[in-house]
Amino acid sequence: MLEIIILEDWQHKLTWISNFIKRYTEFEELDTNIKLVTNDVQEIKKIVQLCTDQNVLLFLDVGSIENDHNIVELGKYIRHCLPLASLVFITEKDNLSTLILEQRLVPLDCIYKIKPVYVIEEAIRQDINVALELVVSHMKSNPEKFVYKLRARYYDIPMSEVLYIASKPNHVNRVVLYAKNIIVEINDSLSSIEKRHQNFFRSHKGFVINLMSVNYFDIRLNRVYFDDENQIWCPLSVRKKQNFKKVWQRINHVN
Repeated sequence: MLEIIILEDWQHKLTWISNFIKRYTEFEELDTNIKLVTNDVQEIKKIVQLCTDQNVLLFLDVGSIENDHNIVELGKYIRHCLPLASLVFITEKDNLSTLILEQRLVPLDCIYKIKPVYVIEEAIRQDINVALELVVSHMKSNPEKFVYKLRARYYDIPMSEVLYIASKPNHVNRVVLYAKNIIVEINDSLSSIEKRHQNFFRSHKGFVINLMSVNYFDIRLNRVYFDDENQIWCPLSVRKKQNFKKVWQRINHVN
């Protein structure tokens, strides 16, 4: 989820921005949450310090800060606490973007207040979507997580909980994820999943298994088991089993 924080000193603008973001994200069913709406810089610092992850988008109105030096200092503080957060500065000053870049604050955007309302709204929409794409990119870059999409939202579960993924018969790019605590149908393909995750193995035409979750395999029955009772299993293709045995032994350091 993308957490959104808004700083604006004028109450009517604060209400307008927050209401617009709320309407847009709810209408598009985006995985966002407005965490804080305030005109107090100290509140921003406090909430930033308490954030437990980097999935944060901040809209910062420069007019809420006394001078350019203070907005730079706030940006540096946020960058120190949340190096991967997305920063959007809202300003009337043309020269501020240069100052922000010189200080290496790496903003996602600078929105100019003098622009027409529809231009500002479009910029906010684009910033939210770009920030969401960055969140998904960060999620997918974590090898300890399996990321999947349902409708417009992305979810992740620990890779250690994934057992296997099976294709859904007569459905293109539709698979079923089997994990320790959930079974969920998602839009994806077995070939794509296998390429993205080095610990996954195509055990059969319709199955990709998580090698780290394999409990036992029976070469005679051509089955791979995931539990001690041997109740949860996947088929192992005859032509795949020798390669599977080598890969599984290598990953589990078995001679």
